[in-house]
Amino acid sequence: MATFLAAAVALAAAAGTLSFEPHQPWLRTVQTAEGREVLWVRLAVDNHGATPARGCTGRLLSVVAAGEQRADIDPLQLRWAGMPRTLSFRPLDIRPGQREYLNVCFRRPETSTWRIDTFDSDDFDPGFSTDLPENTQYVLTIALFADNAEATTLPLCIAPGGRLTAAASGGV
Repeated sequence: MATFLAAAVALAAAAGTLSFEPHQPWLRTVQTAEGREVLWVRLAVDNHGATPARGCTGRLLSVVAAGEQRADIDPLQLRWAGMPRTLSFRPLDIRPGQREYLNVCFRRPETSTWRIDTFDSDDFDPGFSTDLPENTQYVLTIALFADNAEATTLPLCIAPGGRLTAAASGGV
């Protein structure tokens, strides 16, 4: 019984939010080394609990395009922002009061396409295109998993023309 209570307290103590707002720092426009402008879409992950959220990993769970569930898209791991690309897929510990960002997708204005930010290695073949044409409405369901907390999800809506909204924040 004591072990069960200790586990329940640990889960309740590592509590936080997954959030999005349609402005900086959730939306970040940067210039590439080639001089191209790229718009990054990121979710904030805040730990409001008393203990670290351990082993946090973000994943794209599903994509709904124009109201239809895309059965051809498998869950994908997403990158942590603010890290070298070689480390950005490693699980992350998020301490109390700490905020991190999870990259979800990006768009280069010249392509009119959103791209899901996941692995880009030569040995990774997702089996489907990670490009989403800009002229379609999408709902991307993002999940955050941690070793010592309940998983949380946040639907991110991308309207034709690029307007972005989130349905509701969830707890981590």
